[in-house]
Amino acid sequence: MFSKNSNPLPPELERAASERFGKHVSPQKALVTLIFSLLTAASPMLLGLRLWDRIPSLVETGLIGPGGTDDSMPRAVLVFGVPGLFCVLNAICHGQLWLHQKASRVPPSSVRLLGRWSIPVISVLLSSFWIALAAGEHPDLSFYLPCALALLLILLGAHFFDCSRESKLAFHLSRIEHWEGPWRKTHRLAGVCWMLAGLQILMFWFLFGSLPWYSMVFVLLLTLSEFPAAMYFSK
Repeated sequence: MFSKNSNPLPPELERAASERFGKHVSPQKALVTLIFSLLTAASPMLLGLRLWDRIPSLVETGLIGPGGTDDSMPRAVLVFGVPGLFCVLNAICHGQLWLHQKASRVPPSSVRLLGRWSIPVISVLLSSFWIALAAGEHPDLSFYLPCALALLLILLGAHFFDCSRESKLAFHLSRIEHWEGPWRKTHRLAGVCWMLAGLQILMFWFLFGSLPWYSMVFVLLLTLSEFPAAMYFSK
């Protein structure tokens, strides 16, 4: 999956291609994205803790193991091991992207396809589905709507953290658009706040099975905090 390219390009072409196709980000964004993506991938563990008593000690997988017996897994493996595996895969993918960026090489196509957020999104959707199913629940659209809202905020925050001035999805405000410092600070603050808002929705939803009114107040405050910040940084 993470093998080296079999036909390496000449150094000049490799460097140019890596800048265009290598998903390059700043060191700050690489670190922030890694932290939030790991927390996102691990968030279904909270659902497992909430439903722990309803999950059988041995969970049938439906797969047939050696000797024709059902290859069941312990409850702890489902709750912690499955999201944990997604976290490990996510860390490997981030590491591969960063190492190839440092070496000015184009990452393997599989790594580029997964990027920095595909594995956390898959973890939220699949891990939560398997955990809820093992607990006797049948996730429907109402279960996934808060997850979708949370993931949307997290991905939007990741985009804003270091978005370019050419991006259509950015704060094109006259007071900050032509100044590098205010532009960067406002968008990085917005990115972190929006990722925190999305992560907070996931945590409340998985841990409590609902979104209390005060959780939505936190989300609103976090998503709107960049506007006074933009006015402050533009002074």
